[in-house]
Order: sequence, then structure tokens, then C-alpha cells
Amino acid sequence: MGGQKQIFVLEIDGKPTLAFEAADVEEAREISRDTDLRMDLCALTSAGVPICTGAAVLTARPANGEETVSFERAVHLAPASDEPTMAFLTQVDGVVVVSIDPE
Repeated sequence: MGGQKQIFVLEIDGKPTLAFEAADVEEAREISRDTDLRMDLCALTSAGVPICTGAAVLTARPANGEETVSFERAVHLAPASDEPTMAFLTQVDGVVVVSIDPE
């Protein structure tokens, strides 16, 4: 297989929401355009407010240091899976999430 995966962040209307791995920025952009992912995100809420809408702008960018630490912590705590790991960077109602705080 190819090189090291990089950590990217999916922003929803400019808000860092989800950290994930991708081979490069083009793959990250493909993930951000995924219709099924958008539908899943539109079904979730934070403090009762949908975290995504049909009109929301989803963009992918490289993760910063704090976001990378949060993602790596989530991967470490997540049960083993063949599915790609994604880590929420925001509180999601009804979902147990790993805090951004590495402590």
C-alpha cells in the first residue's frame, strides 16, 4: 500500500466538526463530498441543533496539532474495526465522543 495517511478535518460551514484520515488532500475532498456522509451528519444534532443541513458547505483541510492529537486519541480508544475511524471535534447528542482535551 502507499504512503502514510494524513489527518484532515471536515469543516461544516467553517466549524471544525470531524477528523479523519486520507491519503492526500484530494481524497479528503472526495470524502467531504460524499452524499452518504452528508446524510449521516444531517441526522445528528449538537445541543438539539442539526450539525449539518442540506445547504451547509462541507470543506476538508489538513488538521492542526490539537485536532491531530484528538483524532489519534479517538483511534486509540475506539474498538478495533475495519472501517475508517472518524472523530467528532464537537459534542454530538446521543454519541459518546472523545474530548479534544488530551488530558
